[in-house]
Amino acid sequence: MGHPAVNTGQRQALLLLGSPRTGSVSASLGGYLLERLAEAGLYCDTLSLTGLLEAQEGRARLAAAVNMADVVVLAAPVYVDAPPAAVLRAMEFLGSEPLAARPGRPRLLAAVTNCGFPEASHTALSLEIYALFARATGLTWAGGLGAGGGGALHGKPLAVLGGAGRHMRKALDLAARSLAQGMAIPEEARELAARPAVPKWLYLLIAETGWKAQAWKRRTIFKLGNTPFRMP
Repeated sequence: MGHPAVNTGQRQALLLLGSPRTGSVSASLGGYLLERLAEAGLYCDTLSLTGLLEAQEGRARLAAAVNMADVVVLAAPVYVDAPPAAVLRAMEFLGSEPLAARPGRPRLLAAVTNCGFPEASHTALSLEIYALFARATGLTWAGGLGAGGGGALHGKPLAVLGGAGRHMRKALDLAARSLAQGMAIPEEARELAARPAVPKWLYLLIAETGWKAQAWKRRTIFKLGNTPFRMP
């Protein structure tokens, strides 16, 4: 994946990756969904948004790929409470580039977003932003999946995560089935994606342990309570 889209007459799906990290949770979730769409008969392509708009060639690739796509999937994390900068720049660019008219062939936009907080509710604002972007650019909003506790997924391929990934796999399976048929993501898929991969207490315990382990390794374990930027 990652090669330019071609007009084969086959329905096409485009995955836009908004995370700058290699082996990210976004790549794991978006990649799994794209595999299911490929199994449903769609031609699939992937573009990473990080650094893509810095050159004219990248901007042209993005515009051409979105114009060719029948289903655009945006997979990105939540940074604090909003999409990453690369995603915002891509939306600004696409908003300034009118899509080619395709009567009778709507372009669906779906999103898969995740956050490090245990609660999936932290993804709600990003999903609302994507819905507004779709409305502003003439894309058909097909809904999105929001997952909390992204750290529990580790960015590993979803298929190998066993029980920790079972709700998300089923959610993405349902989403792919609907998107492949030109329909919006069903409510059942959204509810499944929002379920914690592990219990909240366990997630927080693991996160706290990992945080302290990093502090010990960097010899800052006794400085965690410092407030160097506190105003006098």
